[in-house]
Amino acid sequence: MNRKELVTLISTLKNGGQTVTVIPDLCKISISNTDQMATMASGAVVACYPRAVRSMFDNLGLKPKEVFDIRNHTGEQVLHEMGILHPLFAPEHPLSEFVPQEGEEAWHPVIDRERCTGCGKCYDFCLFGVYARIDGEVRVTQPQKCKNNCPACARLCPSQAVIFPKYEKSPINGGVHHEEKIDETDNKALYNTALKHKLAARRAKVSLLKNHHI
Repeated sequence: MNRKELVTLISTLKNGGQTVTVIPDLCKISISNTDQMATMASGAVVACYPRAVRSMFDNLGLKPKEVFDIRNHTGEQVLHEMGILHPLFAPEHPLSEFVPQEGEEAWHPVIDRERCTGCGKCYDFCLFGVYARIDGEVRVTQPQKCKNNCPACARLCPSQAVIFPKYEKSPINGGVHHEEKIDETDNKALYNTALKHKLAARRAKVSLLKNHHI
């Protein structure tokens, strides 16, 4: 669904008496405004890739009432799934509120709990402290520390449970079609290299602590 079609869908919903809030960057809101996410979860969420969206809410302990896919469905299909029979309404002028947000977009992973096996490869691999183990479960606790445009941990996940919603290809972005082939051999070498770096960092830290006490 392109921007024009999306504006038409939003206009149709509003013209039919629905309350619509436009969120330019859901990924950013998911790590900066829990209250707003809770409010959205009480209604229908219309966004790209439901699996990714549900995982964003799940990370906050929330479950959206309904999620509708605008990446793979037309405006008419979304309205039909909602049970709305209004014909599409195309405004003469674009909605003033539907404008891109300025500034750097949020980039971070979310975890699909239905697929996650708890193997911990994402946690072992990440050098930036994005993940943590809490009560035996790997969680995204420091999303703001993620390296921009780096989806490497998602490529390493054996169950494709790690999602980067803003990545351009499936399955990493949570899409249903496999648009990118993941090379297992390259990933194994990448994983082993990351572990060596982590081990070296830990040894250096221990050495500094010993010198400090001496």
